[in-house]
Amino acid sequence: MSNEQRATHARVIRLKTEPTNSDTAIKQWTSDVLPLLKKQDGFRGATLVGNRKTGDGLSVTYWASDEAMKNARAKVRPQAETIMSNAGSKIVDEDECEVAVQERIQPPKAGVFVRVTTVEGDPAKADEGIAFYEEMIVPLIRKQPGARTALLFVNRKTGRGLAATGWDTEQDLQKSEAAVSSLRDETIKKFGGKSGKVEAFEVYFTEILAPVAATR
Repeated sequence: MSNEQRATHARVIRLKTEPTNSDTAIKQWTSDVLPLLKKQDGFRGATLVGNRKTGDGLSVTYWASDEAMKNARAKVRPQAETIMSNAGSKIVDEDECEVAVQERIQPPKAGVFVRVTTVEGDPAKADEGIAFYEEMIVPLIRKQPGARTALLFVNRKTGRGLAATGWDTEQDLQKSEAAVSSLRDETIKKFGGKSGKVEAFEVYFTEILAPVAATR
């Protein structure tokens, strides 16, 4: 597969929505924001996840290159902010990341669940953290009932790492916590972080246009 067909970068945007507006915000994103993204050169897919009770959410868009990711921002962001604002949503944070690990155990689909751990790490220790995730976390996830995906995105400038694991059901996610938590602290240390923010989300929408390859 040529590099042009592979996604090597991802933009991760943290969203905040009034919980009562969740369905409206999801509809606005899929009907109005997604088509804008699909028009951009190098677009390779998107996933929208959230928590209906808190209104917290993340949108992840995949890109064929760092350049494609950066070029798309100016063309999409102003309209997207307006569209989401009308649905009671706002952008509260953003990361431009390398797709460091993406292990797809089952095909992407909506209606499943993800656990996301955000680590404020040291950029100089990113490679050490990535290697540990590949060698220790991915094999562990694959052994758990209901496992769907193991992902790792890294912001090379800030050192922030976002690790996400996908699960068939919320119960599968919860049952896996004991096994995963045993290595979480060690993973955080490998990234040079002191603690990690752990969140659980429902996958509202996902569409990956091509296999996503890690840059390593």
